[in-house]
Parts: sequence; structure tokens; C-alpha cells
Amino acid sequence: MNLAEFVVRGGFLMIFLFIISVIAVALFIERYVTIKRASKYEEKTFIEVLRAIDQHQPSEASNICKLSESSVCKVLEQGLSYADTDINLAQETIEQSANRFISSLEKNLSTISTFAAIAPLIGFLGTVTGMIKVFFEMQQSEVGVDIQILAGGIWEALITTVGGLVVGIVCIVFHNYLITKIETLAYVISEKTSQVSVHLRRFQK
Repeated sequence: MNLAEFVVRGGFLMIFLFIISVIAVALFIERYVTIKRASKYEEKTFIEVLRAIDQHQPSEASNICKLSESSVCKVLEQGLSYADTDINLAQETIEQSANRFISSLEKNLSTISTFAAIAPLIGFLGTVTGMIKVFFEMQQSEVGVDIQILAGGIWEALITTVGGLVVGIVCIVFHNYLITKIETLAYVISEKTSQVSVHLRRFQK
């Protein structure tokens, strides 16, 4: 039995689970690529930014960030442009920018989490409705219960449970993997923005 036959035998809820799995995979790939790009970090560029701040040239530091593809620099860019006039505003802007950046990376993770929660429930629903159908047909049968027909109906009903659990487990793995990656990146951004804040306070003095 191939995958298509397996899905068809599970009924319309199995088709729904298949659609959910396709969407979940697409969302995972999109988020994975986005987070991987965002994880790009250039230590050399960051050192140049700190050096420019220490030399009382925050606008130059902002220009360096503007030319960089590093996510850390993208977070720092706008805030550093205010450092010449208002250090507190610069630090606040950097913090807000970091929060917005991390929030943008979490886009669609709630959808994957929802799929992880509802997929097993959909599977159990399919099994329950399938079992109801089997017992209803048994009641309507005038020739008695055929054990082979009964067994066939039961295993077909259980297909949706298997499908729901598989989709749910995969979605949980996807979600936790992406969350771990985002938390790692958030830690790096937090560490680097803190270093910049220290240098900005020195610049203020």
C-alpha cells in the first residue's frame, strides 16, 4: 500500500492531516531559511562598530552597520544614528529594534504549535467516527459479523490515529528546533547589544 492509498483509506480527515503536514513542512523550511540568514554574524564588523563608538563617531558606526548583512548590525543601525544627540534614546531604540527583530523570527511558529496540538485530536476523531461506522454496519448486517470485515474496518479507522500522531510529533520537533535556534540567536543579539550599551555609556562620559 502506497502513501496515497493509505491516506484515502483513512477518510477525509486523513486528507486534512496530509494538508496540515504539507503546510507545516513549508512553514518550517521558510522559517529555517529565514533564521539561518538572520544568524549571520560578522565579528570583524562588530569590532569596527565598537571602535567607531569609542572614537566618538556613532554616525560612522551606524554607517558601518548599514553596509553589513549581519543581524546584529541591523538591530544596532537605527539606534546608533541617535547616539550623537541622545544616548538614552539610542539605547532604547536598540532594545526595541532587538525585540522587534526576535518577534519577526517567531512568525508562524504559533501555527506550527497549533498543528502539533490539533493533529492528534483530529486523528482520534477520525478513529472514533470510523469505529462508529464499523459498529453501525455490524448492527445493520443481516448475515452476522464477519471477523475479517470487522478487522478491516477497525484498522482502517485506526489509520487516522497513526496519521495524527505522526503529524503532531513532527510538528513538535519542528517547533522546538526553531525555538532553540531563535533563543540562541536572541542570546547573541542580547550579548552584543549589551556590549554596545557599555561603550555608549563610555561615549556619553
